[in-house]
Amino acid sequence: MAHADTLRRYFPAVQQQVYLNTGSNGALPESSIQAMQSVLEYLLHNGRKNTVYAREVQRVSSTIKEMLGQMLDVPSHSLALTESTTHGINIILWGIALQPGDEIIVSDLEHEGVLLPLFVQRDRRGVVIKRFSTAGRKEDWLPSLTRMITPRTRMIVVSHVTHLMGKRLPVEEISKIAHDHGIYLLVDGAQGVGAERVSLRQMGCDFYVFPGHKWLCGPDATGALYIRPDLQIEMFQTFVSSSSLAGSSAQSFSADGSYLWAEGAARFEHLHADLLRLSGLLESLKVIHIQAGLDFIQARIAGLTSRFMDGLLELPEWQILTPRDARAGLIHVRLPRNVSLDALQQMFHQRDIDVKLFAKERVLRVAPSFYNNEDDVDRFLHALFEFTESK
Repeated sequence: MAHADTLRRYFPAVQQQVYLNTGSNGALPESSIQAMQSVLEYLLHNGRKNTVYAREVQRVSSTIKEMLGQMLDVPSHSLALTESTTHGINIILWGIALQPGDEIIVSDLEHEGVLLPLFVQRDRRGVVIKRFSTAGRKEDWLPSLTRMITPRTRMIVVSHVTHLMGKRLPVEEISKIAHDHGIYLLVDGAQGVGAERVSLRQMGCDFYVFPGHKWLCGPDATGALYIRPDLQIEMFQTFVSSSSLAGSSAQSFSADGSYLWAEGAARFEHLHADLLRLSGLLESLKVIHIQAGLDFIQARIAGLTSRFMDGLLELPEWQILTPRDARAGLIHVRLPRNVSLDALQQMFHQRDIDVKLFAKERVLRVAPSFYNNEDDVDRFLHALFEFTESK
């Protein structure tokens, strides 16, 4: 366990508390904070000199995309940097030529960050949103999903790992269904990348969106979007800026109405690059991809989540919702009816344990990452045992 102990030292926040909420926000490594502090110091004393600043932004952005491409098994030019998962979803939905009556099929376990952009497509463009159930075995609901597809269906939208259940959906099989019917597959990867090794080439999806601040342990307002290379030319750039152009504006834009888009998915980037956040994300990716390693991370998370599930079996009244054989990094547990959410939250606060509670669904979510250890698991379980016995 020497490697695990060494990696844990990079994350001061997890040494001060039982941090089990990576599904909401990953802990930041010390090197990311140092990188961002260095950027602020440079800007304070040197200002944002156009040529120097722009070159550094370009270098860091390119390095991030190269590293993400290696992690996801796709070419770096198929990736665009975004501010969040939902930002990427909006780019895709507004970039496709949807018509009134076109259908989008979405699972019953999607996050509001997915559903809200879909509802706007319904209200603004007359798109029909159809929901399918993922309850039970995939052998039961995959045929039902297939039967929902009609000649007007344009896209299927699913989560890689569902945020309310922690269930990894069979995205590879859904991808085959979509492509057999000539429709797109958009995957919300918010709870996938960084929790398990992901090969988008093998997955076969058309679009994949994910944040930098969860399992990749980067700063807020970071993320990326994958667009299958052969589809990039089919999509509209709905939101554009000088960031969408090839090279500098002086080289690729003219006031007479001519312009030249950036190659690859970069043409869909439209935000002014923030060197502060990008530098922090790059350092986090170095820890994830180089120092820890994706195989180690997946094995470590699998071991810790298994330990959680084994321990929770001692509390049968706390119903485990996450399938053991279809899990990634999230474990969801339904609270017993006699448990007060406020009392449970207060207990966790008093013991310095950070987890996620969904009040409406009465669900507790535990999300350990590679920087957690067995003692974190045991302290959580011990706290839950004592809380249950006191009721």
